[in-house]
Amino acid sequence: MKIPRRTSSLLLAFALVLPAAAVAAESASAAAAAPGAPFTASFDAEGLDHLRAALDSGQAAPALRAAKAELLRTADALLSATPLSVMDKSGCAASGDKHDFFAIGKLAWANPKTPDGMPWIRRDGPANPVAAGPGYDKARYNLTLHRIQTLALAWFYARDERYAAKAAQLLRVWFIDPATRMNPHLNYASAQPGVHDGMPIGIIEGVALIGLFDHVKLLATAKTWTPADEAALRGWISGYVAWLLESKFGQTEGRATNNHGVWYAAQVAACSLYLGERQHVRPMVENARRFLAVQQTPEGGFDSELKREQSLMYSIYVVMAYETLARCGAQTGDDLWHYTTAAKNYPALAPMLHRAADRVIEENRKNSSAPIVLLLDHVPAP
Repeated sequence: MKIPRRTSSLLLAFALVLPAAAVAAESASAAAAAPGAPFTASFDAEGLDHLRAALDSGQAAPALRAAKAELLRTADALLSATPLSVMDKSGCAASGDKHDFFAIGKLAWANPKTPDGMPWIRRDGPANPVAAGPGYDKARYNLTLHRIQTLALAWFYARDERYAAKAAQLLRVWFIDPATRMNPHLNYASAQPGVHDGMPIGIIEGVALIGLFDHVKLLATAKTWTPADEAALRGWISGYVAWLLESKFGQTEGRATNNHGVWYAAQVAACSLYLGERQHVRPMVENARRFLAVQQTPEGGFDSELKREQSLMYSIYVVMAYETLARCGAQTGDDLWHYTTAAKNYPALAPMLHRAADRVIEENRKNSSAPIVLLLDHVPAP
């Protein structure tokens, strides 16, 4: 089955510095898929193998060579970075345990109608910068994951063990070492002071873990990422998947009929495939099919996202979630790419994903001040 390729996948996985068109052109020139590439839910591992082969052979385009050089310069600067952990925050979750991830929702704001700002309110639109402040884990979490991914890519392209060793150190501090590790749950993410200590919607913070764990796979042949490290990380992921499946928060988030429900399913599927627990994937793909029946408009957009203030961003976000799930489902023979809601005869997922990026950009260019509608053509499946 031919699987549509995300235009920007290799761009994001390479270094966030390379024009997408250059990457797509270089990747398309490869004659055959690289053997033995690991499954990755968030980027094209085979494409990375082709890019590395082109760079190693000296046949890569100048833009690719420049991107690699910039990636390595960035990674070099990270070699002296101090590892961050959940223990660094000045605040603490309601549990009293610093190991618990703690964050306010990015849309939570102090109440402007009360002297002390309590209880906080939720307001759709721009994020509250306080959410990224020193009292919470969100900023350090995102920065740590970005650093690990950069270092893993640098190791992959340069095969310099220094990069793998630094990535391993950061992984151990955040996920493995008993003194500094994050507990494998998100009970206290998306807190709303004066209202909730945490909410199910905080599980959206785990979306970033999909990409992180894909990048960890690039460290598989590094000497400094040991079998003991891998086993310990798998233990953390196993605990997180169990919490997603069994906790009240996880079960509530799994029933959400917007991007949150799709990303919950994508997290369960991707993390389960990392662990080899393929039995959890099919139920998540089935959830996605049910979500499509509820979410999708006749034009192929997603009603719950189109109502948001930042509708373009959220529309793209939910499409990415469906793509991630489709990639996972392909590993277990569950075809989401060509699924269409029979009762409605709406567009199948594959052509929708194939055209989504170009169309939303086109609509945004026409009228950047208006809500963006994903108008996707009924095109044959790729």
